[in-house]
Amino acid sequence: MRLKIEGAVVTHVGRVRSNNEDNYNLFGNYRHDTEIKQKMENKTVCPEKMAAAVFDGMGGEEAGEVASLMAAKAFMPCEMDDIKNGIARQMRAVNDEICGEMRRRGGVRMGTTAVALYLDKGKAVCCNVGDSRCYLMRDGALRQLSTDHSEAARMIEMGVLSPEKARQSKSWHKLTQHLGIFPEEFVIEPYVSEAVELCPGDIFMLCSDGLTDMVLDDEIARRLGGSQSAQEMAGELTDTALAAGGRDNVTVMVLRVKEDEEEKANSSLLTKIFGGAGILLLLFSIGVTAFFLYNKEPVEKWKKVSCFDSIPTGEGAAFIKGMLLNGE
Repeated sequence: MRLKIEGAVVTHVGRVRSNNEDNYNLFGNYRHDTEIKQKMENKTVCPEKMAAAVFDGMGGEEAGEVASLMAAKAFMPCEMDDIKNGIARQMRAVNDEICGEMRRRGGVRMGTTAVALYLDKGKAVCCNVGDSRCYLMRDGALRQLSTDHSEAARMIEMGVLSPEKARQSKSWHKLTQHLGIFPEEFVIEPYVSEAVELCPGDIFMLCSDGLTDMVLDDEIARRLGGSQSAQEMAGELTDTALAAGGRDNVTVMVLRVKEDEEEKANSSLLTKIFGGAGILLLLFSIGVTAFFLYNKEPVEKWKKVSCFDSIPTGEGAAFIKGMLLNGE
């Protein structure tokens, strides 16, 4: 069975910020012009060596936009057979590029989170650095595939804070790692999930914290649980974050796994063709069996009949003809 991925992304500046520091890469498409504060894109592909990602930039003035754009431009798919090494090389390369830009700007700090989904050979692997997230909606259940690189997430893991208390703490937005850290200060260690087998009906959602700060997982699950298109889901989630206050830039990407409709139609046509041929073959078999039962001539004589000889006549042949005419 051949699959297709219906992808859509919405990025919005929000209700408070004056510039949009988020960016994305939807199967090779990204926001080239950072002056555009809100944008929607959609693209459908076959999931063979493809990838999609969301980036949340940070830094003074335009630094965050520069860092997220650099990451979006440099982002590439990776081979599933060597996915962990491929991701590590890619993240190091992007980090080095951002650090190089910081040096050219006289040490001005900039950085970006990254959350990505790599697709190849019927599988998906999530990777992230920072607190941008990736979710999988399957059979009505929502599961987070990424892991938050923040002080709050560490405290939750240690049992110091509950998830509810952590959302209100000052450590919620303090990242433990992101792209844009000098290697001599810290070695980036991206989180890489286990591979997930793609199934028709799966919905992956990647987002910046502009969504998850404003919308809880239960509401996200409800919005992803319908039958809408990827574009409609991305739009609804963005609108929900804006309605809740939109305190940060919001970027939402939805990827729906679907069965290839063209292949499905061709398969259905072949089924009809071969199904009809099967009925004719069955009728022929019944007729031949009836011939053996009712024909007075010996079976041995029938075995000697070549396919090029004339069709035998007699009671058996009359019986076959009657069955075909009556549709039995």
